[in-house]
Amino acid sequence: MNALDSIDSKKSLGAICLMMVISLGTLQIQPILGGALIDQLGLPLNAIGAIFATELIAMAIACGVCALFMASIDRRRFALVALLILASGNLASTQLHSQTWLLICRMICGASGGAVMAVVYATAALRTSKDATFAVINIGNLLWGMLLVTSMPMIVQTFGVNGAFSLLAITSVLAALGCRRVPKRYPETHRSANLSTPPFGLTSILLIMLFALLFFGHSALWVYQERIGKSIGLEPQQIGGILGGSILAGALGAGLAGLIGRRLGLLFPQLLSFGTALLATLVMVYGDSAVAFAATACLIHMVWFFSLPYLLSMAAELDPSGRLAGLGNAAIFIGQGLGPFGAALVVGEGHFRAVGWLAASAYLAALIISCLVVARFRRGVKPAEPAMSPQSV
Repeated sequence: MNALDSIDSKKSLGAICLMMVISLGTLQIQPILGGALIDQLGLPLNAIGAIFATELIAMAIACGVCALFMASIDRRRFALVALLILASGNLASTQLHSQTWLLICRMICGASGGAVMAVVYATAALRTSKDATFAVINIGNLLWGMLLVTSMPMIVQTFGVNGAFSLLAITSVLAALGCRRVPKRYPETHRSANLSTPPFGLTSILLIMLFALLFFGHSALWVYQERIGKSIGLEPQQIGGILGGSILAGALGAGLAGLIGRRLGLLFPQLLSFGTALLATLVMVYGDSAVAFAATACLIHMVWFFSLPYLLSMAAELDPSGRLAGLGNAAIFIGQGLGPFGAALVVGEGHFRAVGWLAASAYLAALIISCLVVARFRRGVKPAEPAMSPQSV
């Protein structure tokens, strides 16, 4: 059967969902894997931030560039090649343990993962129920992240860092088996939908900055949360359980945003999210108890996912063509890549409070910019629908 004819099937949805979660690479296990790279391979703290930042930035660039060519290439073959390169990069990471070679391997994995992401977004856009499709992909990302984070301490303890990279390589090969569910070509009947739209203004630029700042602040702290937990005496299994629970808290935050919708307006959710993230970040790096660590880890993740649907909702209303949402996605990965890089510059030999202040500064800047964005948004756009779509959540 032609993959385009069966694009709305559950098997096709399962295939692109698997491809999406695999394309994220080490994103969701950075704290656990980063700790293992330090303990088992003897890499310095600042090297961890640089390695993960390189992977995420390569992912952002590849996703943005590849998305421009999705209408003119064989997507199925493109996804297959990208997933095989992703598997090869992860296998190479099991053998090449120097800082330089790991950085190169993770850059290759990030670029190939970003290419797979572009195929997933392009394929999902062809499905009839787009809202349900993106909702399932988001749920899959959260469940996959929880599974990885909670199991990774045991995998790393038993099989070392090679076990973690081998698992990522195996899952990349499994995801490649679903490439036959991806339509080869962009249907000709959809080409007429590509209409010219007005250029972006200051509001759009500020909104893109918010996407980047939100993920910069989160990832700057996220990459060293395992080290922070260890510094207060927590065991690896405890840290894994807490970080896994924080991902579930993120699902709760997204659910709350969907239930509340615009009842609280647009400004209050942003003030609540960025303000809470700022305070929780400082409490985490200045606290010295397991309760403070667990509570703030869950709180940061919850407000992160609570804020994101509102930003996506505004992007969709400002630019119905979807270009702004696409640029927002690129900004997300750039912010997520620059976060670990910035943290690596200030962490030194273990100055986690400096990392906390870096993340808090990003949230403070976002807090100020969000006030400008919402004010300009209210003047320039009158939302047609008061409630956000499930896709945003």
